[in-house]
Amino acid sequence: MLVYRILLLMVAICLFVFSREKLNFTAIFQLSLNGWFIWLVWLTLVFHMLYRLIPNKRISIGARKHYACSYRAAIPNGSGPENIQISPEQLHKGALLCALGWFIISAAVVIALYFFNMLTPATIITIALTYAAFDVVFILFLCPLRLFFMRNRCCVVCRIYNWDYFMICAPLIVYPHFFSLSLFLLSAAVLLRWEIALRKNPHFFLKEYNVNLSCESCEDKLCRYNYKSGRAL
Repeated sequence: MLVYRILLLMVAICLFVFSREKLNFTAIFQLSLNGWFIWLVWLTLVFHMLYRLIPNKRISIGARKHYACSYRAAIPNGSGPENIQISPEQLHKGALLCALGWFIISAAVVIALYFFNMLTPATIITIALTYAAFDVVFILFLCPLRLFFMRNRCCVVCRIYNWDYFMICAPLIVYPHFFSLSLFLLSAAVLLRWEIALRKNPHFFLKEYNVNLSCESCEDKLCRYNYKSGRAL
């Protein structure tokens, strides 16, 4: 995944430098075969987002913990989920700060590009692909959102794991078009599905109540270190 996203970003940068018009997603229906890269990006993002909307053991437990099939109860004293008392601070810790940080950075980038007369579909799609590449880098290596805001153990228990595609696709709506709007709406559906599940079944998201999120039960291949041995990122 990391190699593929980096390759997409590298192609986008090359096109941005040498053939910028091929990154103009507002003209994809006129580009014909010259628009192959735009369609490749669209198909890639659509496929991956649809994959997130279907319970699938091939994706990280962190991205599918909101599904009932990924929940294994670890409820203290045998009480049922309806009796679990979860504080908003416990559930939403750091999430608002992450949202604000992402919004401020994205808005600042768009405003700066506009100020310097560089705001074009080509720059916006390159930014989106940069976000996509860094998304995997953060998961595999070091996530500044986790380090500075979320303060959680790892991506498996991350409150905002399925926010990623919305963060990637949202900047595209600066230029409303079938390409950008379809990706934005699908990413919003992934986000909405996640948030609805969070409010209906908050215990799915906490390691104290979901055995599958504990280090002892974790089989997530995205973990860089072995938490079973007590090492932490």
